Amino acid sequence: MDHQAAEPGTPFKPQLAKHRFDALQDGVYAIALTLLVLELRLPAELRIHHSGELLAALVDLLPRMMAWLISFFVLAIFWHASLRTQAWVRHLDNQLVWINIASLLFASFLPFASSLVGEYPDLLPSQCLYAAAMAGMALTALWQLRHLRLHPELCHSPMPAGVRKAAKLRILGLLGTVVLAVLIAMLDPRFATMAFMLMAVIGPLSARVERRTPG
Repeated sequence: MDHQAAEPGTPFKPQLAKHRFDALQDGVYAIALTLLVLELRLPAELRIHHSGELLAALVDLLPRMMAWLISFFVLAIFWHASLRTQAWVRHLDNQLVWINIASLLFASFLPFASSLVGEYPDLLPSQCLYAAAMAGMALTALWQLRHLRLHPELCHSPMPAGVRKAAKLRILGLLGTVVLAVLIAMLDPRFATMAFMLMAVIGPLSARVERRTPG
């Protein structure tokens, strides 16, 4: 915790050291990314006798592989985006700490949602729960951006317009894919997860927007 002298007559407000949260965030993301891949396993009771049986078993794993791949890259995109945002942050206040913890809540929940959608890709509730986890990550990221805009004293310097615009594009892009995924799930849940593949386009697009935005 950092301490700075307060002006006479003003209440003291402790400034929370950012590096403590950075360590927590990196740990949560590292564990979540690891937990995702642990769901990629063949049934313990399965007995493989020839290559054809192995190929058939791997084909059966495709829904889980798809959920793992999408979840891994969405988590990676959000970790990288958070890294870029936190680079402008000098210290935290209590509200920002809890906003960030809320973000980690959804990030840590994603492996369970991913395993559920991998196990039951054809069921609407599993797809909706997966979409809800994604939406939670997006909304808390949007909340974080808004808080930093309203409290510029938390930053080293004002966040460049390009960085802010790119972050909003990633967040709103994910929210858009959440809506699309739910709509697809209502028609055929098996294909709902594929909507999140749009993040492979939104990520590079946001980077281009950041480079081309002046200021």
